[in-house]
Amino acid sequence: MDNLTLKTKRREIFGKKNKLLREKGVIPAVLYGKKTESIPLAVNLKDFEEIFKRTGETDIFNLEIEGEKKPRNVIVQEVKRHFVTNWPIHVDFYEVEMDKPITTPVPITLIGESPAVKTGGILIQSMDEIEIEALPKDVPHEIPIDVSVLKEIGQTIYVKDLILKDGVKVKVDLNTPVITISAPISEEELEKELGRVKTAEEVEVSGAKEEKEEEEKEETKEEAKPE
Repeated sequence: MDNLTLKTKRREIFGKKNKLLREKGVIPAVLYGKKTESIPLAVNLKDFEEIFKRTGETDIFNLEIEGEKKPRNVIVQEVKRHFVTNWPIHVDFYEVEMDKPITTPVPITLIGESPAVKTGGILIQSMDEIEIEALPKDVPHEIPIDVSVLKEIGQTIYVKDLILKDGVKVKVDLNTPVITISAPISEEELEKELGRVKTAEEVEVSGAKEEKEEEEKEETKEEAKPE
């Protein structure tokens, strides 16, 4: 933990009124944990983005709540984003107990170049992140995979091949493939594999519907909280 600190205030605006916060560059948030009751918060958008660029959803940082003497150790549990602008519209913070293991997804990053790809093979990444369990201090920021070892078509890197530091346990089957080098396929074969691709218009309509449903759920949830 790099002693990063994010300052917040308790939030007194809920439901549809959260739009007023966002118009002022502030996003609604909530803090909770295994032993922490839900606390609604208001967070400066710029401050949050600066922290999130460095921590992602894996690194622990200090969350200061105005009026409290001691900061809390937290991770970003979830960030809801606007389907068009991609700006954060709501954040969930999770307060961790430093002596208790947590389960969290960690992103996978690829390094190097695969010789098999240079000769025409197609690199297929089956997982973008992997769920692990570890003490908060041992949670890695990312899990790097060196694909330069993939020299032939058909080679696969499995979960069991990942190099993890002591104290980190994976929560998925060890024989799950992560990276595979596949033989080239035609456009027709690719379409059969992927199925019908949504048009941009369908994606936009679907995204708008999902955002509306998500906001309605959030408003209903928050308005149901006791004053």
